[in-house]
Amino acid sequence: MNTLSYGLLALLTANSLSGYELTQSIKPLWRAGHSQIYPLLVSMEQKGYISYERIEQTDKPDKKIYTITEAGLEQLREWVETPADPPVLRDELHFKLYSLWLARPEEAKALLVRRAEFCRSELDRYNLMIKANEALCQERGETRELTATTFGRYLLLRKRVMDMESSVAFCEWAIGELESNAVPLE
Repeated sequence: MNTLSYGLLALLTANSLSGYELTQSIKPLWRAGHSQIYPLLVSMEQKGYISYERIEQTDKPDKKIYTITEAGLEQLREWVETPADPPVLRDELHFKLYSLWLARPEEAKALLVRRAEFCRSELDRYNLMIKANEALCQERGETRELTATTFGRYLLLRKRVMDMESSVAFCEWAIGELESNAVPLE
């Protein structure tokens, strides 16, 4: 199994989801499309890590709602306890920053402004998700203890908030550097 497979299993520990819902849910965590996810679902179902219930629909094709099995939960448990690989960093902005000297000053600034706006919008979204996670925690009578099923989601959301805050701070700093002509472009 690959990392994406484990990610899908992880999402299924919270709720049973359709393939489409899994694809949407994984977007903030991992870049993957339908063409990657659906074959993995078939493979994991064949291995007994997930099961599905077919839901008949009159106006659309039937959909499958996937649920993690005990075997899938055990597989995920074993994987969670193994060391994580070093992070893979893929951000197009990094190459653009490296070549920023080729950009007109106003376009260089616009690039950073757009990234900061995106990060602020993500910050808002993640903060809403944290509130929803806290409400779910209260609803289940859980605290933020290590054993709470919502604790890992809370940690991940907090990490994403910190990442976005850091990115906004970087963009604001870099814009300041451009505006002060600390690095002449052109």
